[in-house]
Amino acid sequence: MRRILVAAAIAAAACGSKPTIMATPEIKATASQAQLGMSSASTNTQASIGLQSIGSSVGDAAASGDVSAVDLSTGLPDPDQMAAAAVAPGAGGVQQALRLGGSSKSATIPTGCLRSQGGTATLIAAGTAGCTADTYLEVDYQTGDKAKVTWTDNTTSFDLKIEVIAGPWTGTNLHYTGNVTGSSSASVSVSGAMMFSRNGSVVHVNADFNITYAVSVSLGSNSTTVNINVNGTATDHIGLVRANEHWGLSMQDSTSGTTDTTVIHWNGGIGVDVLKQDGVTTDHSVAFNLNVNVTTTTSGTGTGTATWSAGGDVEYDGAVAGNIVSKNNQLYVDWTDGTEDAFDPSALLGPAGV
Repeated sequence: MRRILVAAAIAAAACGSKPTIMATPEIKATASQAQLGMSSASTNTQASIGLQSIGSSVGDAAASGDVSAVDLSTGLPDPDQMAAAAVAPGAGGVQQALRLGGSSKSATIPTGCLRSQGGTATLIAAGTAGCTADTYLEVDYQTGDKAKVTWTDNTTSFDLKIEVIAGPWTGTNLHYTGNVTGSSSASVSVSGAMMFSRNGSVVHVNADFNITYAVSVSLGSNSTTVNINVNGTATDHIGLVRANEHWGLSMQDSTSGTTDTTVIHWNGGIGVDVLKQDGVTTDHSVAFNLNVNVTTTTSGTGTGTATWSAGGDVEYDGAVAGNIVSKNNQLYVDWTDGTEDAFDPSALLGPAGV
């Protein structure tokens, strides 16, 4: 049997197609671990965009001299909430965060502490009221979250650093550099560490990033479209996986009368290195290559109806172990051993794909 499989793989390679491998229980177990890593990497990447949105908004407000509109009451949201808010097609934060169109002049964030006084965000000068932030802006949320922010921008680029020093996100330290690439598009590189741990939450994050993402936003008379393209590496030190991300996500919201339609297209691949206990050495590699389309239509106040289509495969150490298919608006992996498992792409598709 082994000779037959090897011969089949050689023949497939000679024909230019991918080799295949029989999906054993061990392979499927590794793929399940890799899928969890893929989902966490995607959510964390989207959350990093959301964190940039928060930092950019604070930086803009502080640089303008009017911080009264900054909301310090709720603190930093959990990663899944931050990810959902970041990539929602109607989110103004996407445009704000990525400096789409640039600003009309150069700006550098002032130093000091941003605190709530009488329910209103107020900038406290360094050296007064116990504020020691003389080289950065300290943002003090009423929930106890605290972050150090440095920010500079001009008409074509920005530089943002966020370090969280108190609260569930403590240990997060990310550096963003971005360039405006058009009137409604930008490219951003992010590197550093993301940490999250909250009592009672099942979500815990200990990840490193070295990622570049390009975002564009287009507005129609009755629609908004957001396109995100991601390339780079995210390492999950808890799940012991390293995700090599190369994917694009397009989301469009449109309205016609009382009918709202959301169209999502995810295309690309995430190669997941399942790491050994040392957290560095690759044990096995699993790649998810996908092309997913979801259309959700909602009329009035009713529940939305989703239609799915998908194609792709799951590779194990370079050989195809299963194919991703859509059946009755559900996604499945049809393994090469003849079995079938459900496949959940919701973390990849953002809030509208859930």
